[in-house]
Amino acid sequence: MNEELYIYKKEIDWSVLHLGINIPVNIQKIFHDNLQINLKRGEIRKINILLDGEKYSVKIFNIFFDEKKYPTHKDLLQIRYTPNSDISKRLRDIFANSYNYLAIEKSKLKNKRKPINVPQNQREYIAIYTTPIEDEFYIECITNIEISKAKQEFLKMSENDLEMLLAKEENSEIIIKTATTKIRKLDRSIGNALKVAYNFKCQICEMDIGKLYGAKVLDTHHIEYFSVSMNNNASNIMVICPNHHSIIHATNPIFDKKNLIFQYPNGYNEGLKLNLHL
Repeated sequence: MNEELYIYKKEIDWSVLHLGINIPVNIQKIFHDNLQINLKRGEIRKINILLDGEKYSVKIFNIFFDEKKYPTHKDLLQIRYTPNSDISKRLRDIFANSYNYLAIEKSKLKNKRKPINVPQNQREYIAIYTTPIEDEFYIECITNIEISKAKQEFLKMSENDLEMLLAKEENSEIIIKTATTKIRKLDRSIGNALKVAYNFKCQICEMDIGKLYGAKVLDTHHIEYFSVSMNNNASNIMVICPNHHSIIHATNPIFDKKNLIFQYPNGYNEGLKLNLHL
């Protein structure tokens, strides 16, 4: 691995704060090649995780299951550590808001194994990236405080201007506030991975408009406007050509998620010709 690549975004839950992180390949398949860890089912490898400049030794498993009994089951990679490990303690410190909420709610349960979700407006996340060093990855923590501050800044902008800002590199001339940096980086990384997955073709018209000119030209569009939802999961992002992007922002059509169709105000309907992830 010779560059930094996005692997996975995970909502903070009890397991992340105590035991580890599942990387479900069947869900994140379009990003899986970035991981470049080839473990047979049941195999374990030691890896290092970088977090806030500190290095933590953990293990990555390819979970074993009976292939005869579950012939269509996809691989499931899991980064594992223990509740008393240094990385667990550090994550609980960083995500104190999530940890406190989960601990209180868990104490109320008779069945302690019942999963608990943090309320949507309080959720926090980690993003996992590769590094140039083999078997070394790093985690960026995105706290609710950072999300709230970023949302305040993003609400001052139009959705079109916001999407242009999210797509820009960090060395752009635009002044970047600290609270928005991680979110912008994550959003751009997810979008870039999707562009590669679609070979820089628009999901609506299937055209690679930059091919004739030897250029890679494709935009990312948030289905639920990012300034409101702060949702940069791949399930809320599509990749489209600048022409369709301009039309969507000019007309503000309704997107039928079930049928993957844009319904325009003048009655015209337009579906997606390409879809790998929605």
